[in-house]
Amino acid sequence: MTAGGEILVVGAGLVGSSVAMHLAELGVQKIRVIDFDLEGSLSSSELNAGGVRATWLEPLNVQMSRGSINYFSKVAEEVGYRACGYLWLHPDSRMKAVELAVAKQNENGWPVDLLSVKQIQDKIPFLDKTDGVAGGVFSARDGLINPNLLKNHFRARAKKRGVLFEDRALLREARFSESGGKVRVRVEKFEAVMSHETKKEVLTQRQPQEGLRNLVEFEVDTLINCAGPWASDVAKILGYSCPSFPVRRQVSIFDCREIDLTPYGMIVDTSGVYFHPEATNGLAGFATQEPKGYNFDYDGEGFFQEHIWPALYERSSSFEKLKHVTGWAGLYEVSPDECAILGAVNRGPAGSSGRLFEAHSFSGHGVMQSYTAGLGLAEKIVQGKYQTLDLAPLGAERFETGKLLNEKWVI
Repeated sequence: MTAGGEILVVGAGLVGSSVAMHLAELGVQKIRVIDFDLEGSLSSSELNAGGVRATWLEPLNVQMSRGSINYFSKVAEEVGYRACGYLWLHPDSRMKAVELAVAKQNENGWPVDLLSVKQIQDKIPFLDKTDGVAGGVFSARDGLINPNLLKNHFRARAKKRGVLFEDRALLREARFSESGGKVRVRVEKFEAVMSHETKKEVLTQRQPQEGLRNLVEFEVDTLINCAGPWASDVAKILGYSCPSFPVRRQVSIFDCREIDLTPYGMIVDTSGVYFHPEATNGLAGFATQEPKGYNFDYDGEGFFQEHIWPALYERSSSFEKLKHVTGWAGLYEVSPDECAILGAVNRGPAGSSGRLFEAHSFSGHGVMQSYTAGLGLAEKIVQGKYQTLDLAPLGAERFETGKLLNEKWVI
């Protein structure tokens, strides 16, 4: 496409904001980004653990995260990036596979070290209970970031180049002209001030209980689905199918007054429980088996007592007296192979070819891959092909051809 055509980005989370920023930096003059809630009180860009890592099995995932983290390190103070490392603890049954994975990660330019149990305890002395731990993996450049600061960083750079962000705007209809003309879009506008419960009701139901109201109509040349956990719903509106689904993930904040976690980064236990410092407290999460669907309800102290505290207790005597403080639930948009779906949409309605794109379903990887994903998709749209990194394997066609990515290093 030419830089003169107007582009509509649906979804202003980390990925959508990154896409908009990169499109503007590649010369696109007219970019509009719509979102029901720019603040993001229920978005995955806000309700996550803030970890960024390039420790993956798939080389493409390593490279995408590496590119993003390299950028984060350049603007570290602005986005709250801290290279405090990821430490993964592994049982004996996984060590052979882990050794092969570490070799791949190093081959793809990401420094990762294998650690013995003694080396683990030398690095993090409070891990004084090591039953079931055969070794570990430490990646020093992995770390933590402030997702809110990162999102605002992308948006600020986009706005400087004229990108328009519209709040309280929900896509309701898009009509593609079979002759290749403009795309007619209808957007529902909502009140500026809304309660948290009202927001939740709108975002979980998606379809209005009554007729549409306060509709705004306009025309664009290109649409991009960056709707995160709502990507499948947006895909239906745009006339194509999406194989991904939203699923709840919960995070607990706990008081760990007997140990100062601030010198350390993310630690992933053999149980799958992960934790890291969060201000003066600790943050921990665990991926429970969840039904598909929109669920923003946090299970409270019961979740912490059942899933978090027992695993931490088994790993350190300093964790014997933890106190639950608070927590939250957010959404992953999970694809069939737990990797992003990104690129041109070749399964859309007549007239959408070359006009419809997508970047979503990062399956929990969105924060750490947001910069590279936005750059790659912008290159594809403006320049006709991926330039910096070939992201073609992330196209949704892989689910039809069977060329799925084999990513197993997930939490």
